Amino acid sequence: MEEKITVLLIDDQSIIGEAIHRMLKPENDIIFHYCNDPTKAIKVAKECQPTVILQDLVMPQMEGLLLVKFLRSRDCHTANIPLIVLSSKEEPTIKAKAFELGANDYLVKLPNAMELIARIRYHSKAYVNFLKRQEAEALFKAEIMRQAAYIEQVSKVTTAAFDVERDAFQPDILEEVVKRSDELGQLARVFTNMVKTVKTREKELTKANSQLESLLKAYGRFVPHEYLRFLRKESITDVQLGDHVSKIMAVMFSDIRSFTTFAEGMTPQDNFNFVNAYLKRVSPEIRNNYGLIVKFLGDGMMAVFPDGADDAIAASISQLKQVEEYNKNRVKKGYLPIKIGIGIHVGNMMLGMVGEESRIQGDALSDNVNLTARLEGLTKFYGVSLLISEQALDNLSNSDKYQIRFLDRVVVKGRSEPISVYEVLDAEIDTVRFVKLQTQPDFEHGLEYYRQGDFEKAKDYFEKVLAINAVDKTADLYLSRVNYMIQNGKPENWDGVWQFTEK
Repeated sequence: MEEKITVLLIDDQSIIGEAIHRMLKPENDIIFHYCNDPTKAIKVAKECQPTVILQDLVMPQMEGLLLVKFLRSRDCHTANIPLIVLSSKEEPTIKAKAFELGANDYLVKLPNAMELIARIRYHSKAYVNFLKRQEAEALFKAEIMRQAAYIEQVSKVTTAAFDVERDAFQPDILEEVVKRSDELGQLARVFTNMVKTVKTREKELTKANSQLESLLKAYGRFVPHEYLRFLRKESITDVQLGDHVSKIMAVMFSDIRSFTTFAEGMTPQDNFNFVNAYLKRVSPEIRNNYGLIVKFLGDGMMAVFPDGADDAIAASISQLKQVEEYNKNRVKKGYLPIKIGIGIHVGNMMLGMVGEESRIQGDALSDNVNLTARLEGLTKFYGVSLLISEQALDNLSNSDKYQIRFLDRVVVKGRSEPISVYEVLDAEIDTVRFVKLQTQPDFEHGLEYYRQGDFEKAKDYFEKVLAINAVDKTADLYLSRVNYMIQNGKPENWDGVWQFTEK
């Protein structure tokens, strides 16, 4: 069904009104209204509710452009009604001003009937569609408001649930909601009636959960969550004896040098306080660098790094920096500084759970683990802080990132195959690192002559190193060896490999 079109003509000349009326009369869907007094135009428009307004620009009672301005006032009900201005001739300046004030169209009167009707229909249709959109938007807004009110009351129910958890629920918060006759009102009533029962149960569950959380935290101190994730277990309750993962990893052993000397002068409680104070500082560096502490070994620890040597060396350097800061505090308080040794190796190993049904713990099993423990023990012979194997060096993604000094090629106790070992100078304090780098050329010359069996020349270079750095224990160790060789002769089949007979 076509929409009715209502036309309001505002023109002081009745002859124009009659002429336009005759043009529109044959159109059954067009209703025509006429106003010959522009001062009453707005009142007439309010009464007849036109879908199009035709307005003359030249009238004695009121200047035409002023009326356009009135009709287009924001607070006027005609502000959005299409406005076609009529003029006796084409006047570009007047025409432009009319459009500027808000006119929709411009015609020279009297216009052609066909053209006039076409323009009226075009503008009227646009206006009717505009009104429909406004109506739809109003209905949509009303629906949104209704839904918003519903959501607000749903929010009151959820807020009530939250208040129950906080032990702050007040029944009057749902006073309006319980009056509803729909499902939400029923829910609010049931909820209110169940609060006491739910709260009692909630307290019981809170207590049980608190106990469970405390228990899980306690378990986590014995079997860390990182360890569980590595074993691909969701919970400590999923762990079984024999669960393990086998892969190539970096393994690290660390130990406090001369711990027995420190321990002898302390009470048992002081011993525990001292060890725990040390471990509290260095242990986080393992986790910070994606490592897993497998176990504490009195004053030392064993850790693995699933992603390889980069993480292990970064963690070790960070640990030694922590020890450096720790020693500053110890010296200030009158205590002796401590020294630690760290050994790192890379190889295949099994990390998992060992023990028996009534007592299990995490551990790492492999000949590579035993070798790493031996490497850590070598740090005291060479007088270095961080010693790594050739396998660890090869596993680094970028070995040039570190300042590394070759130490020796050795056979450790319990093994028959030689292994090259290196010192990571980045782990040393600045003064030690500087002097070792300064003497490194002489040290490397000494090593080369040592490997060749030219012990006299090797001796000269090691003595040069010690003349500058008298506390270089590695150079001193080599000097002792070459003096022994000079005195007792070069061993048969000498290849520069040294065999250790003690750990």
